[in-house]
Amino acid sequence: MEPVLLIVIFTLFVLIILSYTKSNLDFVAISLLCCFIAATTTGLVTGIGFDEFIGFIEWEAIIIILSMSIITKIAQDSNILEFVAVKLFKLSKGNQRIFFWLLCIITTLLAAIISDVVVVLILAPIVVRLCHFLKIRAGTYLLGMTICINIGSILTPFSSGENIIISTAFPELDTLYFIQFYWLISFILLFGTIYLLDKLILSKEPKIEELQKKYVIDLINTDIMVKNKKMFYFNGIAIIITIILFGALPLLYLTAIISALILVLVNRSYTKKPMSDLLKDIEWEILFFFISLYVVVGCLIKAGFGELFEMIPFGDLNPFVVALLILIIISFISGVVANTPTALVFIPIIGILIEPVSNGGFGFSSVPLLFSLVIGINLGGNFLPSGAACDMMTLKIARDSGVENFNYKRLLKMGATFAFIHIGISILYLMILVPIFG
Repeated sequence: MEPVLLIVIFTLFVLIILSYTKSNLDFVAISLLCCFIAATTTGLVTGIGFDEFIGFIEWEAIIIILSMSIITKIAQDSNILEFVAVKLFKLSKGNQRIFFWLLCIITTLLAAIISDVVVVLILAPIVVRLCHFLKIRAGTYLLGMTICINIGSILTPFSSGENIIISTAFPELDTLYFIQFYWLISFILLFGTIYLLDKLILSKEPKIEELQKKYVIDLINTDIMVKNKKMFYFNGIAIIITIILFGALPLLYLTAIISALILVLVNRSYTKKPMSDLLKDIEWEILFFFISLYVVVGCLIKAGFGELFEMIPFGDLNPFVVALLILIIISFISGVVANTPTALVFIPIIGILIEPVSNGGFGFSSVPLLFSLVIGINLGGNFLPSGAACDMMTLKIARDSGVENFNYKRLLKMGATFAFIHIGISILYLMILVPIFG
């Protein structure tokens, strides 16, 4: 262990996190600067070379994130999400309760496939406009979307950057693993949350006037939203097939990049958009942020970060207590700090805990600890609106659109309440997992 180096690298890591949470700072430039300082310092102290620093980066995760960004952009250009939102309202025939349930369910399912921020960016303005036409307040519908959207993140290993990073670090976390261990708790949380929101909040909202309801249903036309029907159906079917392949094929990154490139080539003949144009719309800042974090966390490990946790007598603790502590700590940190840095810090800790004793680890069962990691990272963000990017984006859309019954105070109160409920139910689920797999 190199104590001085460890302190220096950890300080740089904290600076990266702070830069990410402050909107007035250039977090990409700061994270890259900290990355190069960390690598240079670590290289001088430990003598490791450039190749090893490149090896710190999980390129499979970067490829998946890049591929999913391209697929998401194609879905946006095809107006698939707008079509879905309006179709839901027509299917509900203007019934507030049915529309609310359908909206929350489809938002959750979409967040399992597409970035939660993109889902909010597309669906939230449509919901606001629909509510404006219906002469009702949009806040409760936005609240339902925001609280439920994080549940969608625990349905698949490719739903978010954090899940991609975690599943790349632990290859057993494939789509089938998520179905086996997370779908039951996910749907319990989802339907329980919608039911409570319905009974406690939606039921108190003013009813839609029948005449206004009929007027809006007659007014909206889903066909107008589809610019090219052939590409709309092709892209929709292709994305569904891609999701199925994610569950069937073992190499997630190859499936993602091949699917993305096929979609780009097929769409080129209709949209005239080459790959270079699509790449301009990719959130490169997030990719470089992830790369910087990978290098800095790799430097932390080289400096002896893992050895600190080897000194803690985890072996004397009950497996349930260890899993519970991990769940609570990660949930709390995720509510305050960005999810990605939290995931990258705790991945090596979980790795040590599940490593066999013969290899220097503690030999705990992986199932409860990985459950605590995934649940804590994805659901802890609801404790504070600032802990989840999609929450802040929904607040911004609501503010820009003049939505009167959706603000920071209401989201903080309701988000924290449901975060406690979600974590509480997850603890009960953990009590079942530990005796079976512990």
